[in-house]
Amino acid sequence: MEIEKTKDGVVVLNYADLVDKKDLGKSIEEAYGFNGIGLLVVKGIPKVEQLRDSLLQLAPQYSALPDDVKNKTVHKSSNYSFGWSHGKEILRPGVFDEYKGSYYNNPQYDTPFEDNKMVEEFPESCHPNIWPVQDFPQLRPAFMELGQLMVNVGELVAEQCDMFTSTKVQGYEKDTLKNIINQSKTCKARLLYYFPIDHDETERTRDSWCGWHNDHSSLTGLCPAMYFNVTNESDVVKDSDIACPDTAAGLYAKSRDGKEVKVIIPRDCIAYQIGECSQVQTGGILRATPHAVQAIKYPESKGVGRSTFAVFMQPNVDVVLNAPQVK
Repeated sequence: MEIEKTKDGVVVLNYADLVDKKDLGKSIEEAYGFNGIGLLVVKGIPKVEQLRDSLLQLAPQYSALPDDVKNKTVHKSSNYSFGWSHGKEILRPGVFDEYKGSYYNNPQYDTPFEDNKMVEEFPESCHPNIWPVQDFPQLRPAFMELGQLMVNVGELVAEQCDMFTSTKVQGYEKDTLKNIINQSKTCKARLLYYFPIDHDETERTRDSWCGWHNDHSSLTGLCPAMYFNVTNESDVVKDSDIACPDTAAGLYAKSRDGKEVKVIIPRDCIAYQIGECSQVQTGGILRATPHAVQAIKYPESKGVGRSTFAVFMQPNVDVVLNAPQVK
C-alpha cells in the first residue's frame, strides 16, 4: 500500500483503515521511525470537524471572562494542572508564558480515583476535574466529547504501533501501547488559547509561543488550530476560523537530522505525536521528536488569537516502563 501524505509531507492514515485493522506498518515507520518527524494525521474521523468547531470557539470566550470568574477554577495544589492556568508555565528558562492560557482536565473521567491517597500523592494526575459549572457550563460537554473521541482514535493508532513494533522486537508483548491508553485513568487534555500579541515587535523565534520539547506521553492527539479576529477593546471575537496571517507561524517538528519541519494539520484531521513513553516501551523503534510553536509576527499578530486542543495519552502513575530487547 502506498503511503499517503499531505501536501506538506505529513503521513496520513485513514480512520476506516484503522477500524478495519489493515496493516499500516509502512506508514507507522515513515512517521514514527528513526527518520520520521514523530507525527502523523488521521483523516475521516466521524464528527471531528463539528466537535472541533464547538470546542475551539469556547477558548477565546472563556479567556475573555473577568479574572475573578476564571480564578475560581485555578488550582494551585495540582501545580495548575487542573482548571484554568495563565502565566504559570515557563516558556524557557526565566521566561513565564503570558501569551497563552490553558484549561486542563481529564477528558474521560471527572473523578478517576476514589482513593484520596492517590489524589494527595499525585495531584497533577489524579485530582478530580474542575469545571466552571455555574459561570461557563458549555465547556464540559464540548471538552469531554472531543477529548474522548481523540483518545478512542489514539487507541487505534497505538494498535498499529504495536503491530509494527512486534515485527521488529523479539518478544514484544501484544497490545502494549494500546493497553496503556485503554487502561489509563490519567489522560490529560489541554484547551489552549494564545492571546493576540498587540505590542511585542521582537522577531519571532521558533519557540516564541511554545518552547522546544518532547512529549512524555505515549501518544499526544493534536487538534487543528483555529485562528480568530478579536477586537482589541473587549476581546470579542469578530471572525472565527480565519486564515493564519503569518505563514511562518504555527507548529514545527524537528527531524532526526535536525531539520525543522512546518506541520499543518488539515482541519478535518487529528494529528498524533509519538511520546517518550512509547519510545521506551518499543526499545527506540518508535521515536519522540522535539516540537515547538512559533508565534505570529508583528503587526500581523494584532487582534489575532489562536486556540487548539491537545490530549496527552499517558500511562497510569504506577506503570513501570520496560524497554524490550530489539532484534
